[in-house]
Amino acid sequence: MLKKISLILLVFVVFSIFIPISAQGANITITINGQSVVFEQKPVIKNDTTLVPMRAFFEALGTKVNWEEKTKTVTAFRGETTVQLIIGHKIAKVNGKSYELVVAPQIINGYTYVPLRFVCKALGDEVIYDNGHIIINSSNQRTRVSSITAPKNTVSETNTFSSSNITSEKDLYLLIKNALENNEDEITFTLSNSFCNSAGSSCTINDILNSISDIVDLVLAHHPEIGYANKWTISANGFNNVISKVSIKFEYIYPKDKLGKMKDEINIKAKEIIDQIIKPDMSDIDKVKAIHDYIVKNTKYDYENLINNTIPPESYTAYGVLIKGVGVCQGYTAAFNLLAQLARIDSLGVAGTGFNYSGSMPHAWNMIRIDGKISYVDVTWDDPVPDQGDNVRYDYFNVTEEQLAKDHSWDKEKFLEKYFDYK
Repeated sequence: MLKKISLILLVFVVFSIFIPISAQGANITITINGQSVVFEQKPVIKNDTTLVPMRAFFEALGTKVNWEEKTKTVTAFRGETTVQLIIGHKIAKVNGKSYELVVAPQIINGYTYVPLRFVCKALGDEVIYDNGHIIINSSNQRTRVSSITAPKNTVSETNTFSSSNITSEKDLYLLIKNALENNEDEITFTLSNSFCNSAGSSCTINDILNSISDIVDLVLAHHPEIGYANKWTISANGFNNVISKVSIKFEYIYPKDKLGKMKDEINIKAKEIIDQIIKPDMSDIDKVKAIHDYIVKNTKYDYENLINNTIPPESYTAYGVLIKGVGVCQGYTAAFNLLAQLARIDSLGVAGTGFNYSGSMPHAWNMIRIDGKISYVDVTWDDPVPDQGDNVRYDYFNVTEEQLAKDHSWDKEKFLEKYFDYK
């Protein structure tokens, strides 16, 4: 999966936001890739080891995290790296290899805390300590930084209001999707009461902003073929606990002129491929098989860069797979989506976890709809590694949810059939 940065900023008038500061962590500030990060639960220092709130910190690093209550185990995934920590235990594991910790993960005031330096080093991130300021240079190009600024007495400079009035998840989903398709730098919109009510039962400001951030994540998971944004910032202006305007600013992994040329090139190539492999008398499932087979036969999994932790951004994209012939799971998924759309096949990307002999890892594959029936295609796992040319497997071709769930897991609420119709 491409790693993500999302920064949520709030500038409000008359809001009362007070976040208590732990005495132990009062003087600690944290910056990730140049962005200041503020956690509601402050860092704590024990035995000269900085401990940070587990879930908020892993999210800030763009890292998926699971919590197993029964065993008190934290498992974090980023790329091909898996980090496992157990509350109260000084032995942690990184990709199955054991390491001794100075301070064990622990629960403080009801929140799970983990050692900052160990987590960063395990994920390949650089940590610099500078007189109470912790600077993290993350190797992850898509960290997710969620911070809330302190309230101010005046409203900050604002951009011109957009004519977009968002009334539903679908409205915002399509607005974001259109912006990413067209490489837009910023979108600005207002929110109706109906959107607010759908954000959560309490309908707090955080509920609304988290809902917006989740929809950006959703669009990129469903449509990795347009996933060239590596950072986005969500900002909101309002008065008396009512949001008046929201803007989302996007940054891309390539300069816009280069990105435009790359998209033109990939679109031309995709149309050439469809003209080559799709015949007028084909059924929809035959079209899906032709796309599946083309990708497997013409793509090499980027294993060398994977083991060296040097995967280039293009390997996560349809460009890497269809133009360069090299990619990882997100690139395979993006290429399949792009070709399926041109062949008029309903296809969405799915982001989740794959399980094999070496353990678990973040993974991506496709969900398709043919004749009203949902099935799944994992092109990546049907492509032998090392590459075997025209050898194609069909272990994960047109499989049911039950079949796929034997070694794949995903949040099914985020990948519902309704999203096929968000057009």
